[in-house]
Amino acid sequence: MHTHTLAPLDTAMDVVRDERSEVAAERDAFAALADRIADCPARSPPMAPDHDAGTTVKGVGVSSVGSAVDVDPSERLRRAYRETVMRVDHYDAVYDESLFENAATELGADLATALRGGVPFSPAFKSKLHDAVTDARAERERFLERLRTEMESLTAARETLGDVVDTVPRDGSAPSPRIDELRRRCDDVARERQEVLRAQFRSAPDGLYEYLYRDQSWTYPVLNVVATLVADLDGLRRIDDAEGFG
Repeated sequence: MHTHTLAPLDTAMDVVRDERSEVAAERDAFAALADRIADCPARSPPMAPDHDAGTTVKGVGVSSVGSAVDVDPSERLRRAYRETVMRVDHYDAVYDESLFENAATELGADLATALRGGVPFSPAFKSKLHDAVTDARAERERFLERLRTEMESLTAARETLGDVVDTVPRDGSAPSPRIDELRRRCDDVARERQEVLRAQFRSAPDGLYEYLYRDQSWTYPVLNVVATLVADLDGLRRIDDAEGFG
């Protein structure tokens, strides 16, 4: 057997490693943005006359009545967004979106519209914006936990299946009992991987593997390698059995 059989596992580990780096950077960026928002002083909007309640931005619960004290902090917020969320190294390569497009996805369309300007930075608006940014950070934290689980699963499978590959001589010669033992080890890895897949699906059936391995010819790297090794081991078993009858 040859080590290139394990290539899907090595590739998958590289993919997960890169994804973890990017997601961690985004988590830290949203944490920094939350700090920037927390440092911005809020100002309660003036009361509008009864005959003119002003306009209300949907979802933020603040009134914009055009008073002289309504200092628009939108540029400060946009600058903070650019200097945190949009400053991660992979932003252009992965997202390639304008500030408002990205904010609409991450924070919601109402808050993204409010960032264009004209909405006073009231305590209610500040709280809603801060909560949305904190939720975006927490989402990355949860995804990092799922990636950690995936890396642990890949690493354990790589170790066991690597031993299987190293145990069989390059010429494929191995007695049937030894082949059967190696096949059982492959089956054990497959069962353990299936348990991981089921647990991941139960926690969030969102196509994690289709997303992570979208650029590969396979979606389930561990099962792909197990299938290849089992086919090879079964072939060696048949050869050994045939020679035993020869």
